Amino acid sequence: MFKQGICFVFIIFFFAVYYSDAQPLAITSLPTAYDLPEDTIAETLLHTVVYSGVTAGDTVTCSMNTVANFFMKIVSGSTNYGVYVNANPTGLTYPNRYDITVTCTGAPSGSTVSQILQVHMTKNTPPTINNVPASISVDSTTTGSGVTIFTISASDTEGDQLYFEIICDPTGCPFEVFASGAILTTASLEGTTVGGYDINVYVNDSRTKVGPKVLSVTITNVNSAPTITNKLTTPVSVSENVAVGTTVRQYTATDVNGGTLTYSATYNPTSGGTYFSILSTSGVVQTASSINYETLTVAERTVLITVTVRDTGALSDTTTLTVSIIDQNEAPAFPKTTYTLVTDEAGAGASIGNPNFQATDPDASSTITYSTTCTEVTIDSSTGAASFTSAYDMDVAGTTGSITCPITVSDGALTDTATLTVTVNNINDNTPTFGQASYTFTTANTAAVGTTLGSVAATDGDLSTSSFGTITYELNQLTLGGDYFGITTTGNLYVKAAITSLSLGATYTMTATARDGGLLSDTADITIIIPSTTTTTAATTTDRSKTFFEDPRNIAWFTAAMVVLALTIGLILYMCIRYGFHFKKYQKTYRSRRVDQDRERLGEFVEGKWKPWKVWDKPR
Repeated sequence: MFKQGICFVFIIFFFAVYYSDAQPLAITSLPTAYDLPEDTIAETLLHTVVYSGVTAGDTVTCSMNTVANFFMKIVSGSTNYGVYVNANPTGLTYPNRYDITVTCTGAPSGSTVSQILQVHMTKNTPPTINNVPASISVDSTTTGSGVTIFTISASDTEGDQLYFEIICDPTGCPFEVFASGAILTTASLEGTTVGGYDINVYVNDSRTKVGPKVLSVTITNVNSAPTITNKLTTPVSVSENVAVGTTVRQYTATDVNGGTLTYSATYNPTSGGTYFSILSTSGVVQTASSINYETLTVAERTVLITVTVRDTGALSDTTTLTVSIIDQNEAPAFPKTTYTLVTDEAGAGASIGNPNFQATDPDASSTITYSTTCTEVTIDSSTGAASFTSAYDMDVAGTTGSITCPITVSDGALTDTATLTVTVNNINDNTPTFGQASYTFTTANTAAVGTTLGSVAATDGDLSTSSFGTITYELNQLTLGGDYFGITTTGNLYVKAAITSLSLGATYTMTATARDGGLLSDTADITIIIPSTTTTTAATTTDRSKTFFEDPRNIAWFTAAMVVLALTIGLILYMCIRYGFHFKKYQKTYRSRRVDQDRERLGEFVEGKWKPWKVWDKPR
């Protein structure tokens, strides 16, 4: 135990002697000062920290207090710490001063030392523009886009990066400046209307902006824009259906530079370009196609035309023209020139048919009507249906089977015409008719064959020149038992075969039929009387009408009438006999019994038991 204590004391003594001879930790490169230009923008090493007196076995680390825009890190390629300024620092301006406390610490010994680095901001030296103000001239006809018209010369004593800027008066100049200081055109100067620009030149070293210095640019051979001399502010009107190529307006323009001028136009709505165009060389605005007001929308009925005139340098002048399209009354029209109808002859007002004229009028609001000057035909004004004005009878001599009528359609002002041809058919509209319902002829049974007994000719309203007006005759002689008589085509009744077999004093009846070509017919009764005695000549044949009682039909109805009359008279006589004998017998008591009798009669009548022949004089 004693030996260990001696060793411990010895070690303590040794360290005390050793460290009493060592140097303390010290920053040998500080304190010091650093001048920092206020236009510094790059990250810059301001000071490298150098220290000494490092205790054996210690590791030294250094740090700094917090100062905006400054920081500390190990210098690249060494083990020393360095104080840096940030890139693009803010707020570092002359004449500010910044005290940076650098502290280095050894570990594990714990020795520490601090020193001050003073950073003084030095004022920036502004750059210098060397060749502006200046004046130059540029020819507009030869200067295209991307041409260098001037190069700015500038310098900076500190060698700072310089930046150039230009501002033009008037604004919108066709120039731009590059980092080299070269000023170039951004577009061709040909056609420009500006005679020159004042270019304000600026140079900046990131700290100080110098300027403006004026570069005066004069542009020679400047092109002047053409001018439309007859601009119009009031609308113009164009009627629909005007001829294609009709001039709406002609524009004129002048150009102080002379040269060729070219006209063009745009249209709003764009469909206006369908109906209007402009001649590029003359400035004439004209119709380009037929205009139909009714097919245009409301928006299309007013067209805004923007007219532009340009010179060869592409300078221009514009004006607007408002064109209103006007509706015009347009004539109605038939789709065809001829129409036909076929009908039969008929009476007044009879329908002929509807030709379906189907006339149209482009004007939607128009009402069209039909008419004709034809006296035979009437046309319905709204539908065009045709009818006969008066009876049209083909059986009237001179009546033709074709009617040609001029038809007019009108909208009240304008018209169109067409032709209607009506073909009228002759129909069998008349029945042949005998002159009387019956005929009676007297002839001897010795009359010779071919003897004419008389005429039973029928008439027909149809013209004899048509088949309908041709009458043929037939005889029904079944009651005679033979074909004894005949009728000629002219209606004469004649003896067709010997009639000697017919009894004397006998009467024979037969039926005659007259039939036309259309199979319409009429009949008549023919009575042949064979007298009981005969004359010495067959020419004594009688042609006369029957007496009243010679007609069997008259006898029939007359007999029936007489029977009815006889029954009526008998009934009257019965009533008189039945009731007339009792009248006086009951006259005295009638008044007293009248009320009771009336009541009883009424009751029987109501009950359906009333007997008109009942005698009321019986005692009750």
